Amino acid sequence: MEPKFSDTSFQFWRRSSGIRTSDILDPFAFSSELHLYGDFADPNPLFHNLLKEIYKQNLDMENLLADCNAKGTEDKLRVNFWNVKCPYCGEEFPYENKRLLRCPRCNNVVKKIDFRSWNENLETFLNGEISLKELYDCQVTPTSQNYEKLRDIFLDPDIPKTKIGFKIKSKGFNTIYKLFSPNQLLIISDIIKRIRKEREESIPIYSLALLDFITYNSMFSKFKSGKIYSMFRSKELRLGKWIELTQNYFCISLKKVITKLREKRYSSSKFIASHPFTLDMEVLYNIELFFYEWVKRPLSYSDGYTLIPRLFKKYIFSCMDENCGSFYEKEFEFSNVEFNVNKAVFYLDRLDYCSLLYLVSLKDFFISRIEKERNVFEIELLRGRKGVIPIWEIYAKVKKEHESDYLKVLSMTFREFTRYERILGIENDSKTILNHVFTILPKLKSNRNRKTLNPTHMNIRRI
Repeated sequence: MEPKFSDTSFQFWRRSSGIRTSDILDPFAFSSELHLYGDFADPNPLFHNLLKEIYKQNLDMENLLADCNAKGTEDKLRVNFWNVKCPYCGEEFPYENKRLLRCPRCNNVVKKIDFRSWNENLETFLNGEISLKELYDCQVTPTSQNYEKLRDIFLDPDIPKTKIGFKIKSKGFNTIYKLFSPNQLLIISDIIKRIRKEREESIPIYSLALLDFITYNSMFSKFKSGKIYSMFRSKELRLGKWIELTQNYFCISLKKVITKLREKRYSSSKFIASHPFTLDMEVLYNIELFFYEWVKRPLSYSDGYTLIPRLFKKYIFSCMDENCGSFYEKEFEFSNVEFNVNKAVFYLDRLDYCSLLYLVSLKDFFISRIEKERNVFEIELLRGRKGVIPIWEIYAKVKKEHESDYLKVLSMTFREFTRYERILGIENDSKTILNHVFTILPKLKSNRNRKTLNPTHMNIRRI
């Protein structure tokens, strides 16, 4: 069996169709079709500077890839899944992500799958408090093996134990290591140790490839029809079948990174923002925290008990002296991006509230235009907010410049709502029809509009 990485990874970070060349970068997966030109901006200082440093380098990419392939081993892949124990008859059967899960033996509906108990048992087992038999004393258990081996190396700092806030935490998956099987963690840990032995100038590229690799080598990665899908294939992590990859597949991730690096070999005035298309900052925060906890490990030394400063240390550690002999790890940093450009362009798949709120929050910039092409909204921002203006002047200015556009929309809307004898789905009295007209209109707030077009009993929203 030779499974392949699916090309549809990181759909949350990409649009499914549209212009091939974009000003937006997915900085981690490197699996999208978007070309990468320009400078970088990221809410986390480590990623901001890591990406900039990687694109400055001029390494021999072919040698990096050849070295990776030369160190590969024979593939031994295994598909894993969750086993559910029926509370009525005791039958064990594979878990499926369905609204109704029926036991194949007694045909009863198993209403609640208790993943939280498994995760609580796993935590106590890895801390040496219960036995392997007690670990598996749960309604749902994975087919993964080597939990005892994982317990033996659990104190290794290359196993991240940071709390995370993905929605799946409600099922007990509240720490990074719980998103991976023992074999997956063992493989990733070995890759981290291998990366540390590479030349320092190549470590950042290997580290970025590691981030791509772990998204395919997780218990939340999807395996279907010979393809492996990223754990971030959708906005929420989903349970299902997964595959445990060997180190050979790390070379696939490295090749993806190198392919994108080759595309960016000239300067451009364009601006690249490493944000998802929805600009959902809460989701982005959790994704970046997850990646941050992984990427800082190959960038640092390890003595087997703790991480030690090495590369990009000022973004990972706080040093207590000039030589960083005494130090402590920094908390994850995440803040609004500071853009060192005068113009930025964002592409959105929809004009949702969170996206627009984020763009408005960029205080140095104002939104100069919004256009739509091939179902993608292009929003241009220019630097240079200035001056003070009373709110009534803004209303008057918008009304004066766009009254003709407003009347065109008003005319079209009334035409569609009044040309049919009956409209299904609503009461067909005049008051209801008029309310629906004003519900879908882009409304310009003015005294005359309120007087002539906006009856007092209507609830008309502002734009």
